[in-house]
Amino acid sequence: MNTDLRDSQRERKRHRGVANRPAPDAITRIAAEHAELQQMFTAFENTRSVTNKRFLVGRICAAVVVHAQVKEEIFYPAVEAVVPQATPQHDTMKALVAHIQSLEPVAEQVDGPIQVLAEQVKQHVSTLRENMLPQVKASRIDLVELGDRMARRKAELIAQHA
Repeated sequence: MNTDLRDSQRERKRHRGVANRPAPDAITRIAAEHAELQQMFTAFENTRSVTNKRFLVGRICAAVVVHAQVKEEIFYPAVEAVVPQATPQHDTMKALVAHIQSLEPVAEQVDGPIQVLAEQVKQHVSTLRENMLPQVKASRIDLVELGDRMARRKAELIAQHA
């Protein structure tokens, strides 16, 4: 068997698993981002290191801001016809992020606001999961295409913040 044929077969095998896997839709992407945020909040809660806290504060704040912006620019407008009350609920969280970013990340200054933000995110996730997302999932919205648009915008925003 010649080398080109073996390389071609290897390449097809490598892509076969990826091609058969469904693309993540908008709801799956949102849920994954919520889970990632929860992991960051848990890591923050479990660390005592100021260096780790500083790092996690930066990641948490960036994740909340980017997540909110993508949903406000792409997700909410796309689902407005299905869920007319699909209005952004992020103003309080974004204001808290701005406050957290103005603090020096040491336990006595940042722990409380991060705990408040974690609770706000938890309530927001619960509201979405119980009210909005089931309606969106049952709709005729192309959630894979919507998820792709959200992923592209997220990548753009992350690149801007880098």
